Formats: sequence, structure tokens, C-alpha cells
Amino acid sequence: MIAVHYNYLAGNSETKVGLEQVVRERAYLLWEQEGCPEGRAEEYWHRALDQHLRERAYMLWQQEGSPEGRADEYWRRILDFEAY
Repeated sequence: MIAVHYNYLAGNSETKVGLEQVVRERAYLLWEQEGCPEGRAEEYWHRALDQHLRERAYMLWQQEGSPEGRADEYWRRILDFEAY
């Protein structure tokens, strides 16, 4: 089963709780798709988190008109936001 990593998502804000739930569900789907291997919960958690954050950065980039040459800026903004 996929373990919840509260160390990464410290705090009780709705944003963090919502992020945790989305990542948990995605990690579980990835785990199921790969045959439910044992002992790899952390790997699936990090893969799911990475996928989710990349999608958020891409959506933000698109919402702001897909400015050419600035995609990395949106990735950094998402990472900076998640660090808090």
C-alpha cells in the first residue's frame, strides 16, 4: 500500500491536504498500473508528486498565454510555492 508522506506535506492547510490527496490517488494508480510491487511506496509518491507539479506548472504557463521561452519560470514558481 502507498504510504502517506506527511514530512513533505507538513501543515494542515486545505491546499496541502488537497495536494496530499491528489498525489496519494495518483501514486496508487501508478502502483496498480505496474502490478502492485511491494516496497516502492516512496518511489510512487515522488513520481506522482512530480507529475502533478509539472501539470500545474504547464497549466499556469498556458493560462498566462504560453509565453515563449518562459516555461522553466513557471516550473520554478510551482516548486517555490510548494516549498512553503
